Amino acid sequence: MAGVIPGEPPPVAPSPTATAWLDFDLPLVTVRTAFLDADLVVRSKIHRGMRFQWLPRAPDGERRLRQQMSVLDKLVVEEVVLEEGPGATWVKRFVEGPNAGTRFVGRFEALGDRVTRVTMDAYVGKSGFALGLGKLSPLGLEKAMQRLMGEYKKALQGYEPGRARGRVLEALAVAQRGSLAMRALDETKRKALTAALLESAWAIACVDEGPDEAERDAMRAIVAGIWHATLSAEMEDRMVEAAVAAIANEGANARCVSLGARLKALGFGALGVSLAVLVAEVSHGVDPAELDALRKLAASAGLDDRDLEDIVRDIDGALGGGETSSRVSRFV
Repeated sequence: MAGVIPGEPPPVAPSPTATAWLDFDLPLVTVRTAFLDADLVVRSKIHRGMRFQWLPRAPDGERRLRQQMSVLDKLVVEEVVLEEGPGATWVKRFVEGPNAGTRFVGRFEALGDRVTRVTMDAYVGKSGFALGLGKLSPLGLEKAMQRLMGEYKKALQGYEPGRARGRVLEALAVAQRGSLAMRALDETKRKALTAALLESAWAIACVDEGPDEAERDAMRAIVAGIWHATLSAEMEDRMVEAAVAAIANEGANARCVSLGARLKALGFGALGVSLAVLVAEVSHGVDPAELDALRKLAASAGLDDRDLEDIVRDIDGALGGGETSSRVSRFV
C-alpha cells in the first residue's frame, strides 16, 4: 500500500469532530439528489441571511458555490465545493475563507422504501469552524448540524428532482422585459423570432452536453410563459436533436454567432440572450463552456460584455429571490 512503511501499522483515518443524523420521509434517491443539487431555493430557506452564487464549474464538473454573510457589518465570503465522495457520499469542502480545510460528509441509508437516514460527519480544519460571531465547540457544531438538517427537512417538502432551480417565473419576468414588442410583429416575423429564440436557448443548453432535466423544465416554463403553449415530449426531443446536430455540424462558436446575428437582425438580441442565460443558470449556474458560448451569442446579437454581465446578474438575482445588486460578478 502506498505511503505505508513496512512493519508500521497503517495510518488511522481521522475521526469526525462532530456527527449528527436525521430521518427524512422521502426515498433515498430523492434525498441524495437534493443534497447533490444544493438547490438554490432550498439553501435560501435554510441559510437565512446568507447569499449564494454559483461560480462557473471547473472542467472536471465540480460545483463551486460562493457564500456571503454579513456579521456585525463585516462581509464574510467563503467558497465551497460540492461533490460526490467515496461510497455514494455527499461532500461539502470549504476551500476559501475562514473555514478553509473543513469538510462535511453526508451518508445516506434507506430505511424501507420511503424513509432515508442522513448521517452528517464534520471534519474540522486546524483553525476550527466559525459560524456567525465565533468558533463552535464540537457540541455546538453538532447542535448546529442537527438544526441545519431539520431545516433541510422542512425545505425539502414538495421538492421534485429535475425541476428548474430557483424562482423561474420571477427570472422569466426579468428575462422577457421588452417582449411585448413581439405583439407588433406580423405573423411571419413572429414565427421567425420564435424559432430564433428557442434555437438560441437550446443551443446554450446543449453546448457542453445534452440538456439536463432542470434545463428542459426551464424551457417548458419559457414556452408557457411567453407563448402560452406547451411543448410535447416529441417536439422537445426534436428540438434538442436539432440543436445538438447544428452544434456538431457548425461548431459551438459558429452556431452561437449565427444565432446572435439572427436575433440582432430581428431586433431582439437582449431578449434572446436573456432567455439563453436563464436556461444556463437554472442548472447549477453558468459553467465555463456555457459562458463562452453566451459571450459569442451576445457579441453577435449586438451586446457587449457589460450588457451580458448585467443580464447574468439580474437573472441570477431573480432566481435567488432578488437582491441582485449584492451579487458578486462571475466575470471577474
